[in-house]
Amino acid sequence: MATTSTSKNPSFEANIDTYYENWLIQLENFLEKLNEVSASYDVFNEEAEENRSSSSKLVTQVLDHYQEYYQEKFKATNGDTFFLNSPPWYTSLERTFLWMAGFKPSMLFPTINYSIGQELTPDQGEKLKKLKSEIKRDEKAIEKGMAKVQESVAAPPIFELMKRGGLLVDGEASELETIIDGLKQSMMAMIEAAEHLRGSAVRKVLDILPPKQAVKLLAAVAQFHLQARKCGLRMDNQSGKRVNEDFIL
Repeated sequence: MATTSTSKNPSFEANIDTYYENWLIQLENFLEKLNEVSASYDVFNEEAEENRSSSSKLVTQVLDHYQEYYQEKFKATNGDTFFLNSPPWYTSLERTFLWMAGFKPSMLFPTINYSIGQELTPDQGEKLKKLKSEIKRDEKAIEKGMAKVQESVAAPPIFELMKRGGLLVDGEASELETIIDGLKQSMMAMIEAAEHLRGSAVRKVLDILPPKQAVKLLAAVAQFHLQARKCGLRMDNQSGKRVNEDFIL
């Protein structure tokens, strides 16, 4: 079944832009709370039941916030793989960090290193090293799957139909549409596999970390997300100004 193109909905970009901006404001609020809880560990006994309870609750809320965004993203785009892989509501910089319509799971590990690397025990280090290897293996499998889907576009029957474009006759247009729908479904299967890997990676990482470290890691992730947005907006604005100046000249 053909998916409904988001390009047919004139309010699509405005709606998702507004949602994303509000979501980022909420993320900034969560970042403040994460930093507050993290600072409280320096004041009170980090093993205190109250600290562990508040940290675990906040971690769950932050994860739910990210999950809500991913669900809204899929809902707003109607599963359109083009918009998922290149969201128009993202800045150019934000899009450079995308992998299969989201963050690359193995990117968690550099963030772990600079946010809590010095706090890790040898046992945690070994567990994270093993997990990183597993995640990279799964990433490669997904990338190979997506490469096969993309290569199929260049297969002789499909390439010939696409090359002829408006010159298609009889049932060829319907045949091409069916083929394209099949490609979209195959690409979506890879994106869904990537989404599953992202969720699995986060859960497994957090299983290795105590609440104190989990809070610091999520604060670092949120900080990176917000800074990427701010820098991206600044870069795009500067780029737009240069284009306008060149046009005027």
